[in-house]
Amino acid sequence: MPCGVLFDFDDTLVETTIHFNHAKEKFAGIMSSLDFPAEEALETLNRIDIRNVKHCGGFFKECFPRALGETYDYYCKHLKRETDLGLRKEIENLGWQVYEHPVKTMKNAGIVLKELHGRYPLYLATRGEPEVQEARLEQSGLARWFKKIYVLAKKDPDTYLSIAEEQKIAPRSSWIIGNSMKSDINPAIKAGFNGIYIHHPHTWDYETEEPIGGHIEAESIMDVLNIIS
Repeated sequence: MPCGVLFDFDDTLVETTIHFNHAKEKFAGIMSSLDFPAEEALETLNRIDIRNVKHCGGFFKECFPRALGETYDYYCKHLKRETDLGLRKEIENLGWQVYEHPVKTMKNAGIVLKELHGRYPLYLATRGEPEVQEARLEQSGLARWFKKIYVLAKKDPDTYLSIAEEQKIAPRSSWIIGNSMKSDINPAIKAGFNGIYIHHPHTWDYETEEPIGGHIEAESIMDVLNIIS
């Protein structure tokens, strides 16, 4: 069976988490102006956001805006302050505005995809809402390099094995490349793929997990060309 290369999308080929972090910075500024504990509020926001993602069963658009509003509600109640509905809406809008930012491709992402496209079939395996991911793909201009694009509700060994079976590629000679140990690399190794973990400074806590080993680490997307022969 032939080999193939599966890429993650968000924060592997395009920047996304940076926009969430900017929204969090603005949120912290608002909380501080209210004399709410801003740093603690960011930790609470993270917990609520992760809870919402788990409850919804995936990365749905409303999870982050809802978490912002719920965090504000929590501190209003905890500190016995009256909720300002106008301000609450403004806070939630910080979350919705994340999706209005045009995506920026990672440096050299297009070069790497173009080079590998001439050698292997490339596939995209990304999590999120189809509408959001399709818009980001169109903005990025990277869709043309992929033989098939998968927008997935979850990433686990069975999902990757299903893709391998559908595309008739051999996991042992194929690669999965991404910035999430939890969603990309550990499931890849468990499914028998080779994994390349690309370090990213803004990976969300939800995607953090101890590595199970057997993968290769890279500092940038460009390093992939030196790893995959």
